[in-house]
This record gives sequence, C-alpha cells and structure tokens, in this order.
Amino acid sequence: MKALSIDLRERIVAAYESGGVSFAEVGRRFSVSGMVVSKLVRQKRELGTLESQVHRRGRKPAVTGEKEAELREHLEKYPDATVLERREAIGLTCTEKTLWQTLRKMGWRFKKSQRVRRNKIASTSPQNERIGALLKS
Repeated sequence: MKALSIDLRERIVAAYESGGVSFAEVGRRFSVSGMVVSKLVRQKRELGTLESQVHRRGRKPAVTGEKEAELREHLEKYPDATVLERREAIGLTCTEKTLWQTLRKMGWRFKKSQRVRRNKIASTSPQNERIGALLKS
C-alpha cells in the first residue's frame, strides 16, 4: 500500500483542526480510517512533521552512542579484561551473550592465536628401550 501524499496529509490534519469533528468523520470525508486521522494529528503534534516515518525493525542495539565509545576505550585500555568485567566497568545492563555479540559486531575477536613457533616435537621415551620397560636411574 502506498503512503499518503503530503498534500493529502495536510488537508486531513487541517480538516480535523478546523473544528468540532471527530476522527471518524474526517476519515469518511477523505476515504481513510479514523485511526489514520488520529495518527496524523498525533504525528503533527509530537514530531512537527507529516512526512512518512521510517521505522526500524527488530531489536534495538544494547550498546550505542556514548556507551559504545566507553566500551571501545575500555577495550584499548584493558585488552585482557573478561566480558563480565567490561560490563561492570561500563555499567551496562545487557547479558553476557549480548555483549559478546556487540563486541563481534564491532570487529573484536578473542580467539587465541599462535604468536610463537611451536616447539619441535621431541621423543619422550628413550630410543633404545622397549615400550613399557623400566628406566634405569
């Protein structure tokens, strides 16, 4: 369904504000529901505009704005802190899993990496002895 034009929105609100009519009466006049008239009048009053509003879907991010900046700063200062320590230090109310997911979205990974070469594999038992033989001290 297409959004109502700005011109039609303005005429609907003007008709309601001109006086003494209900949402349903204005709606019948312009072939829209009374709820649409109600929504437009409220939107004009609260937002000051009659433009179509874009609504974000889904859950809102747990860490945004100032808290995200604090989290980045904490990550730089304390790279070895645990997720729970970070949550307490910043004062977040989200769960541990939510904070993990936020850190992943921010590009932080905490997988251990091999920073030094592995030791050469050495034999742990003497070469000339049978397996299971007692070692002489």
